[in-house]
Amino acid sequence: MYTKARLKLTIFYSFMFFVLFWSLSTGLFFWFKQSLGEGYITKVKEIQQTDQQNVFDEQRRSVVITAGGLALNQLYDTLLFLNEILLIIIPICSWYLTGKTLNPIQRSNEKQRQFVSDASHELKTPLSIISGEMEIALKKTRSVGEYKKIIVSTKEEINRLSKLVQNLLFLAKNDYYGKQIVFLEADITDIINSVIHEFRNKILEKKLNVHLLPAKENLVVRGHESMLRTLFSNLLDNAIKYSRRKGDIWIKFKNTKYQAIISIKDNGVGISREEQDKIFGRFYRVDASRSESKGFGLGLAIARSIVESHKGKITISSSINKGATFQVYLPKKI
Repeated sequence: MYTKARLKLTIFYSFMFFVLFWSLSTGLFFWFKQSLGEGYITKVKEIQQTDQQNVFDEQRRSVVITAGGLALNQLYDTLLFLNEILLIIIPICSWYLTGKTLNPIQRSNEKQRQFVSDASHELKTPLSIISGEMEIALKKTRSVGEYKKIIVSTKEEINRLSKLVQNLLFLAKNDYYGKQIVFLEADITDIINSVIHEFRNKILEKKLNVHLLPAKENLVVRGHESMLRTLFSNLLDNAIKYSRRKGDIWIKFKNTKYQAIISIKDNGVGISREEQDKIFGRFYRVDASRSESKGFGLGLAIARSIVESHKGKITISSSINKGATFQVYLPKKI
């Protein structure tokens, strides 16, 4: 499909360039032919008459015609040679240009297909679990406790499914409306304090210590408060998931002239260098054996999407068994 489209576009580009260059070559040749032919002789006669040199014998006329003919022949040979070279150069350049044009489209389509495939797989998993639970419940009469256990399990999967749909909708909206977002002043310090409060139960459950290292002044940027809340919720949730019990999480603020820098560090299982290049991909999850997490692998993809929509940058620094540090750079003006 892609190769066929590229070939068609190459033929079209080549044809257009050939028509253009051949038209220019033909027009140039006939213009010079007119200039170096009888028209040139007439001009010479006019100059001689002006200088009161009325003699323009056949010998001089012959010399002018011969010189003009030689010049035309040389021009013809040159144009012919150039057009022969263009027969090779134009298709090559057209193929290259069509590649530059279509490659981003191809990559976008491939990402879209992969995204749909991954989303379908992730949607299928909780639905299969729910279906299985229902089948088990219907096979025979069970006690109230057994039914309750099945209902609780089913509700958990429904909640996971709902969260997945919300994340997919968020990514789709951000991809489509990313450039139309209205940015206002947002206080990062207040947002993160609020996020920490929201996660207090998870923090207490794993007996984690969260160390907040604020800047001297509150960090204020131009941004979308709801999206920034989602950004830091995902990063803190990620730190909690991959931290060991009774571990530590450090949240540090840095205020510079042009940007706010926020780092979230944990002392959890860490991420290998190979995985760091993929960690922000959609539906990508690190080795399940190193985490109790049952997420969908969309949290960091959403985080990066939000940071990019704010014209910022997000980086990761990590090594196995030494935790991970995520740094977010947000410009104060967009």
